[in-house]
Amino acid sequence: MIVSDFCRAQNTYTDTAAVEVVDTATAIEEVPNYFDYKTSKQDGDTLELRHVPVSVMDSLKNDDAFWYANTKMKRKEERQTSNSHAPPWVKNLIWAIIVGAFLAALVWYLATSNILIFTKRQKQIVNPGDEQEMPEDIFAINYQKELDRAIGTEDYRLAVRLMFLRLLKNLSNRNIIQYKQGRTNFEYLSQSFSTGYYSDFFRLTRNYEYVWYGKFDVSPDAFRTIKMDFENFDHRLK
Repeated sequence: MIVSDFCRAQNTYTDTAAVEVVDTATAIEEVPNYFDYKTSKQDGDTLELRHVPVSVMDSLKNDDAFWYANTKMKRKEERQTSNSHAPPWVKNLIWAIIVGAFLAALVWYLATSNILIFTKRQKQIVNPGDEQEMPEDIFAINYQKELDRAIGTEDYRLAVRLMFLRLLKNLSNRNIIQYKQGRTNFEYLSQSFSTGYYSDFFRLTRNYEYVWYGKFDVSPDAFRTIKMDFENFDHRLK
C-alpha cells in the first residue's frame, strides 16, 4: 500500500513538471527574435533567414550609431549623379582635343627635325658660292675641278660629298658595287659586305652621312683627316 502510494505520488510529480516545462517553452517562443533562423522542420543542409521588418530597418537607419552607412550611400549617389551630368559628346570632344594636340605636336616635330620626311630628296649638288648646278650623274662630274672649288671656298661639307660620290664611282667601276641612281647607301654596304673593303667603306659612309645629312660643320683639321681617309681608300682600289 505504501509502495503504491509512493508510485502514485511519483507519477503526479512527473506530470506536473512536464506541464511546467511546456508552459515555459511557450513563454519563450512569445519573445520576438528578428535575427534568428526559423525553427520549422526542414532539411539539414538548408538554411532560411527570417526577414527583418521594414520598421526595424528604418529605426536602425535613423539611429545615430549607424551614421557611416548613410554617409557611404550619399557619397556613392553623388558620384553617380556627377558622372551622369556630363553628356557623351563632352567626353568625345575632350578626347578629340587630346588626340589632335598630340598629332599636331608630332607633325611639328617631324617637320622641324632632320628626318626629312616632308622634304623632297635633293637631286642636285649646288655650290653655295656658285649657283651653277652639277649633274647628278656621278660618272659625269669633274671631281678634281669641283673639289678644288669647294675647298677654295671652305665649303668642306660639299667637298666631303664630292669625295664620297667619287668613291661610289670607283667602287662601281671595279664591280664591287652595282651603282644605280636612287639606291641607298645601305644597299651599297650590303653589296660590299662579303668583300675586304666593307669595314673602311662603312666608316667612310658613316662620316659622310654625319657631315652631309647631319649638317655638321667641318673644321679644316677635321676635313684634312676625312680627306686623308678617302685618299687612302682610293689607293687601295688602284
